[in-house]
Formats: sequence, structure tokens, C-alpha cells
Amino acid sequence: MKKYDVVCVGFAVQDIVMQGIPEDALKQDSVHARKTMVASGGDAVNQACVLARLGKKVTLVAGFGHDPVGVQVASDLKNNGVDIEYAVRDGITKTGFSVVLIKDDGQRSFLVGSGEGNVDISVDQVPLELLEQTKAVSIGSLFFMKKLDGAGAAELFKRARAKGVLTFADMTADAYGIGPDGIAEIYPYTDYMMPSYEEAVYVTGENEPEKIADYFLERGVGTCVIKMGDKGCFLKSGDRSFPVAAYQVEAVDTTGCGDTFCGAFISAVLDGMELEDCVRYASAAGAINAMVPGAHNALESAEQVRGFMDRYQGLQ
Repeated sequence: MKKYDVVCVGFAVQDIVMQGIPEDALKQDSVHARKTMVASGGDAVNQACVLARLGKKVTLVAGFGHDPVGVQVASDLKNNGVDIEYAVRDGITKTGFSVVLIKDDGQRSFLVGSGEGNVDISVDQVPLELLEQTKAVSIGSLFFMKKLDGAGAAELFKRARAKGVLTFADMTADAYGIGPDGIAEIYPYTDYMMPSYEEAVYVTGENEPEKIADYFLERGVGTCVIKMGDKGCFLKSGDRSFPVAAYQVEAVDTTGCGDTFCGAFISAVLDGMELEDCVRYASAAGAINAMVPGAHNALESAEQVRGFMDRYQGLQ
């Protein structure tokens, strides 16, 4: 019996979410948000919270300090049922934060403060014994972690594979210009790669989902899932490939929908679902997240996701 289902690796921030922000907000002297909220955030954090709410045992390896912001992040993670035994707390003078500006169409922009001190995770901060205690490890933010991107991430996944641990990876925009090939070393050790369409286009130079997926599979990735927002997603694994349409909902806030998709997809894989069912389950979780402000606040349980899928099917 493993102590954890998933080890989530990445970065942690405090999200300050402001809803109802006009396009020209930064040109105005003062703008009043319609709604505001504060919660923990960051790709790995969002995945971890989603997985915990779906009933999985999760620990987070991310950096956040003992400063007031870090204390709030720790409290929110604990309240969500996420283990933080392996979080990196020392050497961080200021925990990162992100101001999330939500426009009326549900789209968002981020103003990010990266934090100060040793906020980046390195491969050596993920203990080998931890890999022996988990079924899966997920990196939430390729292209955002200077110490881990490239050789570090590849080494982490190589070590995980040697322990029989499933490997999952998501990515974000290239935050510090390492280039499309900056994470290429990780591909041979990645069971599931889950980029957004825009991220995948940047990495591969391709525009068609099938060709994008082929790029990753030809370089050693086991399964590629391309998230395409309201256009759904596309999965390819071996000689199997298929698109899945998105659930059509009225989006209030798209923050964290991709992370919610990833967390739910990982949960479904660990539950032994067929790939088609994994994608539909993950898509439903992402749709639920889009209907409520915040990066991981809408999702409550696996029963909620299944109930949403049943109700949606009944309306079609």
C-alpha cells in the first residue's frame, strides 16, 4: 500500500482574484472589482487540491515560505486535504503571489510576483524515498522552473520510472526564454504529456492536433492530451487517437481549468478508467471549474463530477 497516490511538483503562490475587470483597467486610476477572493494557486497547487477533493492522497513539493502569504498558502492547502510534509519552506523570504484579473467573458490575465529566495524546486528536493511511496508524480509547470526544467525534470521522471511510478507533465508559457526544446529531455520518461494547444504549438511548431501529438510520441511520450479550451481536447496514444468535445457551459472564470482537467485526468487514470472515459471525466471537471471564480474552488468531489456528466447527458 502506497502512502500517496500522487506527488505534485511545481510552484505555489497566493492568488488574489478580482472579477469583473474591464479591458482598459490598467489605464484607469481606480477600478472596482465586482467580486474578489483569495486562495492558494499555482499549477501544482491546483492539481493537488483537485486530486485531494477527488479522493486521492496527495503531497505537494513546492516552495512557499513562513511569511504571512506562505502561512495562508499552507493553511489553504491543509484545508483542501493536501499533505505538505515535503513542501520547501526554508530559505524563502517572500512567497509568490498572483493577481488574477477576470474579464466579463471569463477570460483572465495574470500579474505575477515570483517571490524572493529559494522558491524554485530542484530534483534533489524530491527525496528518492518519496518516489517509493507514491503511484504517480506530476510536474505542473514545465517552462516555469529554472532549477527543474530540462535535465532536472528528466532525472526526476527517470528516477520515478525506475520505481514503477507513473509520470505526468503539464507546461505553461516559456517564462524565461529557454526555447521550444528546453524541456525535450523529459519526453522519453513521460507517460502522459498534457499541454494546452497554445503551449503545444510553441513547442512543436505544428498546428494540427494529430501532428502535435505525433511530435511528442515520436520523442518518447506515451500518451499526449492536448487541451483546447472550449474546443475540447485531443488524445493520442500509440495507434489510438480521438477528439473529445468540450462541455458547453457559461464560463465565469477560466483560471485553473487546465489544471483541474489535469488533476481529474490523473485521478481517472489511477482509477483504471479507459482513456476515452478519462478525458470525458477530466473535461467535465474543467467545465465545473469554469462556472465559479477561482482556480480550484468549484470542484468538491468525484460524485459531483459524475453527477454533472449525468445531468449534461440528460440535457442533450
